[in-house]
Amino acid sequence: MEMSWGILYTLAILLSIAFTTYAISGLTMRTNSDKKKSTFTKIMYLITEFGFVALIPGIGITMSNSSCGEHPFETESTLTAYILWILFAVAYVASRSYKEKFSPVVLSLVSTILVAGWIFCLVTCVHFILFALILVFPGFNLLWLSPYFCLFYLLKEVRSINKMLLSRLPEKEPDLDGKAYYIDLIQRNHIITSGFLTAPFFLMLQSVLYLFGQKPDSLISQFTESCGFLLSYEHSCGCGGDHYLCSIAANGNKDLVKPTRMGLRQNQKILVNRQLLIANAFENWLEDHTPRFHRMIRKTYDSMNIPVNEWSKHKRFANVLYILMKPLEWLFLLWLYLSETKPENRIAKQYLPQKQLNDYLNKTK
Repeated sequence: MEMSWGILYTLAILLSIAFTTYAISGLTMRTNSDKKKSTFTKIMYLITEFGFVALIPGIGITMSNSSCGEHPFETESTLTAYILWILFAVAYVASRSYKEKFSPVVLSLVSTILVAGWIFCLVTCVHFILFALILVFPGFNLLWLSPYFCLFYLLKEVRSINKMLLSRLPEKEPDLDGKAYYIDLIQRNHIITSGFLTAPFFLMLQSVLYLFGQKPDSLISQFTESCGFLLSYEHSCGCGGDHYLCSIAANGNKDLVKPTRMGLRQNQKILVNRQLLIANAFENWLEDHTPRFHRMIRKTYDSMNIPVNEWSKHKRFANVLYILMKPLEWLFLLWLYLSETKPENRIAKQYLPQKQLNDYLNKTK
């Protein structure tokens, strides 16, 4: 069972690395070099492109926006986040597939939505900045990376529209009157036009959202009324009890996580397994030998506000967390064995009640 979970975790890591690699490559390559790519590479570029724009953001909103614990969007304004994502995703797909067939006016409207989506992604990227450390962990990072990749995909598409419109123009500016003059003006300055149209677009969108029960300022409050992120007013959003990754993981499937005994933390009984004991022993070692560094690590971890409170209620989340934490468990164990004369003693005494801890310490003297 543990081996099969290990294989799934390895596949998740490889998938995450592949998605990130192809996305970066697709964004940085030149258009002319696309003809030299193999069919498989072109398909992978499309999968990652539409995955990061039209699929992963929606999954991220669903999975990260727990009503209990840290959440990047206000729970009452989740509809606003979904609508913004759907609008710029649809506009992006339409532009990528049919922009050659659209008139300049339609293209400017599409571009306006793309610019609005770009602003939404930019604010989300700033909002997520406290979670920057998670971006380096394969498997975890796809949901957090999606707004960063969307930012560049949308910008690249707006520039592509601009380039296409300019290519349609004659070398000399024609002498036009009436509607033809304004259409030509839009075509020549469509990026500026799209930027100006973004403000009334947001105003109209907010009005429609208000009719559907959203707050009159939900475009802003979706960020400010969230909890635990950079733009959040609130950063204390627990639902009772402090939960940490390994302590949640210990509540997973017994055949997978292999619980060993009950432990005591903050006068509350918790289920502990080998992984949790090793992780806490490593933190205990840091606290003993490098207290300043330990305080910095603990402060950084707490400020990240990883939304695990709600996950504690679901064994599937606990199973996933257990697998994701496996590489760190091995690293912590290696460190303890390299730095301690009796590493198992430090591991065994974690989360013991005071009486049992005193008895254990007396026996090991």
